[in-house]
Parts: sequence; C-alpha cells; structure tokens
Amino acid sequence: MLDQTRESDYTIWLIALLLYVFDAGRLLTPREMLLVEAGRGRLTAAALGENPLTLFGRVLVFAPLLRPDRGVFPAAWGRAWLDPAGFERVLRALEQARSSLLIPRILAGCGFVLLFGLGPILTLFLGPNAAVAFTALLLYPSVAAAIAWVWWNRRRIALTVPHAAWLSVEILVCPAFLPNLVRKLTARHPVAADGAQLLAATAPEDEKAETLARLAARAEEAIEADSGESAERTALREYLDRIRDIH
Repeated sequence: MLDQTRESDYTIWLIALLLYVFDAGRLLTPREMLLVEAGRGRLTAAALGENPLTLFGRVLVFAPLLRPDRGVFPAAWGRAWLDPAGFERVLRALEQARSSLLIPRILAGCGFVLLFGLGPILTLFLGPNAAVAFTALLLYPSVAAAIAWVWWNRRRIALTVPHAAWLSVEILVCPAFLPNLVRKLTARHPVAADGAQLLAATAPEDEKAETLARLAARAEEAIEADSGESAERTALREYLDRIRDIH
C-alpha cells in the first residue's frame, strides 16, 4: 500500500490544515495586539514585528499554530493604565477564565493530533478512504464533547445563546475548527486593561524587554503619523515614555 500512496491522497488533510490556519487568524486594528498564553500566569504578544501583515487596513495576526492549547486575548494599547486595584481585578478575571479551560484544551489538542498527525499517518498505511473514516470515528466524539462542554458552561464563560449556537455549528460543520476551540472561547472578550500594562506585569522576563521595545516602535510610528500637536499625540508621547521607563 505504501508505494501506491499518492500526493493527492493527502488533499483532504491539506484542506483541513488551510481551514485551521485561516480560522486561527485574527484581524486587529493598528492599535490592538494579540496576547497569547505563555505558561501559568504569563502572557506574551504575537506578531509585533516591524512589518506586520496588513489586510484592509487591519493587522493580520495568527495564534501559535503548533500550540492549540493556548488561548489568545485581544487587547488595545495606547490607552490609560488602570489603577492597581482595577488592574488586579483584570488579572484575577483573566486567571479565572484561563483556569476553567482544561477540558477545551484537551479537546483542542486531541483534534489537532487526529487531523494533522493520525490522519496523514493512516493515509500512508491504509489509504485515504479508511484514514478519513477512522479519523472521523475518533474526531466527532471530541466535537460532540466540545459542544456539550460549551453549553454546560455557557454562563460561566459568559457566552450568549447565539454565540454558543454559532460556535457549536462551526465545529460541527467544520471539525478542522476544533483545534481553535480555546482561542474561540478566549478571544471573544477583549481585555479591559492596556496591553502594555499587562505585558509589563505578566510577560516572561526573557521576552519582556524585546516585546515592549517593539511596542514602543509602534507607538513612535503612530506619533509620527499624527501631525500637529493634538491631545492624542501628547497622550501617545506620555505612553511611549512610560513604556521606555519599564524596559
């Protein structure tokens, strides 16, 4: 069977991969960033490089494709920082949301392994038809478990009925979206605190300085783009000074 396997036999897995990557992308405004889980109590920022990929005036950012277990949180930057009490409430809310996602993390990981690990391997040894059938036999119970978990915990994770229904239909109709389950749950609620304030408190020490430096470069670009002496330009200068004081 090995010598009869053709490249076209893997088309369905390639399509699943493209759908997964497409679904992992997020379009953000130039004044937003995507915070990514980086271990217990830690957050880092995705795609704060010098030349971000833009589409229709928005920045296209992808969550870590090889870590479906990690959630993402959209956060604005360039805003006023919260007082210590308010910031502590945001941190507690984030930690509470993250700690409730053990089952979705497991299910997202299972979906990723089945679709992009087991499926192609079975195709190599059994052919595409048997591989698809066997993978689906294992994948759809994970989809059903994910849907059940979403509805059982809908109120606890602050999902409305339309949102829960849409999420259920998405992963049922297209199981390639299952590996993005954790991100779909976390990305629905933008963080109430400024992104730089969160990074200053939660980014890993070996990444904090570099991440804040890249964010400072973004702030400088925004200042240069804002001609004149507007209140927003003045606020951005103060914001930039604050970031530089940290790193």
